[in-house]
Amino acid sequence: MRITQTHRAIILSGVSEFIGDSVETHVFGSRLDDSKRGGGVDLLLISQAAIPPQPCAELKQILEEYLKLPVEIVTYVSTDEPSPTQARVLAEARPLG
Repeated sequence: MRITQTHRAIILSGVSEFIGDSVETHVFGSRLDDSKRGGGVDLLLISQAAIPPQPCAELKQILEEYLKLPVEIVTYVSTDEPSPTQARVLAEARPLG
């Protein structure tokens, strides 16, 4: 996984501050492939209840500022049936924390 310890700390701190401590944070996409270079940070946030759009937008903005990378955030409520996109992301995502 191509996430530095510093980036990991920034991401987990941001998720805790803007979304809450009960959210599971996972990474998916190109950052999982150590042979690739570049690319943004794709995050999957799994929660017990829906995450409102505003905190996600604030988290995205702060993470992009601090990481100096594009950030995509996908949310998933663990009790819901996943959409096709969520199912694909769930199948490949790996826990960050």
